[in-house]
Amino acid sequence: MINLKNVTFKWHKSDSSPTLNIKELVIEKGEHIFLHGPSGSGKSTLLAILAGINTATSGEVSILDQNLTTLSNTTRDVFRADHIGYIFQNFNLLPYLTPIENITLGCEFSKSRKQKILKKSSNKNSALQKEAIRLLNALGLTAQYHHKDVATLSIGQQQRV
Repeated sequence: MINLKNVTFKWHKSDSSPTLNIKELVIEKGEHIFLHGPSGSGKSTLLAILAGINTATSGEVSILDQNLTTLSNTTRDVFRADHIGYIFQNFNLLPYLTPIENITLGCEFSKSRKQKILKKSSNKNSALQKEAIRLLNALGLTAQYHHKDVATLSIGQQQRV
């Protein structure tokens, strides 16, 4: 499912040593990994590389048999939208949108995710909104918050969105 070979990452070409230097990492489907280390050790950098947000300086990064290192930025963005869930450390919510609008916005970037939700519903117009509401409720963000600007929510509530 995830395969890294001889991956290095430098924030700047002039850096004397790479932030990441991974000879090999293989994670099979269904396998669970706990990633830990001190602040600054490269955990978030590795996750950003696996999500295709950052690109390796050298080596090969394959996810679902797709070599991310050979994809253009646009193609990598589409691949991420279709196949990878990524929660940013700084949420990246659009502050002028409601929680429901922030959640459904992701479906505008991934036709396949949108189609999966629409296939489950007979009412195509409200399917995305209903799924967003279901998710928000499951995470304990009740209806009173569904239509507020996310900028007015607490940090914990923003994390759930």
